[in-house]
Amino acid sequence: MSTPQLEAALNLHRAGRLDEAEQAYRALLPTQPASAGRLLGVLLLQRERWTEAAAVLAPLSQAEPRDAELAVNASLALRRSGQVEPALLAARCATASDPQRMSAWNALGLAAMESAAFDEALAAFESGLKLSPGHPALCLHRAQCLRRLGRYHEAGQAFFELLQADPTLLEGWRGLAMVNAALGSHDLALECRTRALSLQPADPELRLEHAIAQLLHEQVEAAVRSIEALIADGHDDAQTWAWLGRAQLKRGEREAARAAFVEAQKRDPQDQVAAHFLAALTGELPSGVESDYIRRLFDDFAGHFESTLVGKLGYATPARLAAFIREHAGDRFASVLDLGCGTGLMAVELAAEGRVIDGVDLSTRMLDVARDKGLYRSLYASEVLEFLRGLDQRWDLIAAADVFVYIAELAPVFAAAFERLPPGGVLAFSIERSASDATELPAETGRYRHAPQALRAQLAACGFIDIAEQPSEIRLEKGEPVAGVLLLAKRPR
Repeated sequence: MSTPQLEAALNLHRAGRLDEAEQAYRALLPTQPASAGRLLGVLLLQRERWTEAAAVLAPLSQAEPRDAELAVNASLALRRSGQVEPALLAARCATASDPQRMSAWNALGLAAMESAAFDEALAAFESGLKLSPGHPALCLHRAQCLRRLGRYHEAGQAFFELLQADPTLLEGWRGLAMVNAALGSHDLALECRTRALSLQPADPELRLEHAIAQLLHEQVEAAVRSIEALIADGHDDAQTWAWLGRAQLKRGEREAARAAFVEAQKRDPQDQVAAHFLAALTGELPSGVESDYIRRLFDDFAGHFESTLVGKLGYATPARLAAFIREHAGDRFASVLDLGCGTGLMAVELAAEGRVIDGVDLSTRMLDVARDKGLYRSLYASEVLEFLRGLDQRWDLIAAADVFVYIAELAPVFAAAFERLPPGGVLAFSIERSASDATELPAETGRYRHAPQALRAQLAACGFIDIAEQPSEIRLEKGEPVAGVLLLAKRPR
């Protein structure tokens, strides 16, 4: 119910006198908590004080669950303050109480995307578009959701249509750039980043994105200059330094790269990407699995993984490993664990009638592609060592194609795999061969190279027997074959 005092506060709000309006709303909270509270919440949203807005709006929304507008505002405040699950619940409440409200579907889609429920998000945006066809925000959010789902061609078309309607749509160019990069079209990605930067030339985030696009399109000198200019302008966070390190490394300037990664680590000691490259440059190999580095690497690579690895880099390790397994262990495996399954290339080689295959990988986007192949019983998003240690299930065969090149210390993985095999079970995997008796991490590739003789000793120490190995070319690197080895070991019967 409106009162003269509330009207006066609202007039201050409408006049843009926000400090006075806020003070007036707060003074009315003891006597008019619902009316003053919802207006105070709107004001706090305008001022981007998300946590305070959530503290005001969420209790009001819970008390009035049929008020869709209030639930939409509460969902926005909760989402922007990092409270994703409550935001999702509030948005679901809004769509349930008023399914004809377009903003409720948009709120649900955004909250669902934030919680990685991308299928629910896409359905929400499309429900909103049925109510308001062509709505620009909903169309943009739908395109962004399609990209997150890995449906890159559909996402690209959606972004293209948005940009045809409005060539000044910054998020359209950014989204289309990410789609093109995911598909391996780095020339088109750079064009999109250039268009985005032209809209806001001073924006440091856009400048860094443009520099990264230059680097991925092999414009290395230009990328170095762009990133150095950013740092000179005071935009010197850990991410910027890390990208300078990667650019210098690609340029062949190892000492400059090392110095840049050191600066990145100073600013963010938890950054596994910088730590990984520093390890490559200093020879101090990490003892654990670099989960964050691997996840970020392959989430970005999922959309064009197979076309690049198989089509351009001559990658045939899954087929070679499958043939190696048949030669040394036969083909009578009722159950298989595809360790670090990626997009499912190993399952294609191992699939057989009556055989069940489970897969595990750190990258959820890789798993999405693998799931589409329809070859797996179950797929799990997990770091491989944690997965092996975290359950009691056993498989007749554990296969790992091109996985251990991302793990420095393999003995713990071997020990955990041994426990997941029945008597007579088989572990088979590929490695890139070290040039010495030690594990190496070339800075140029960022992939570990292992010494077969050391791995044989580790396998034997874990209890494996009948260890077999075979030389193999793993992939092409700058047109030259990468020397590797296939290994197989059995758990005693």
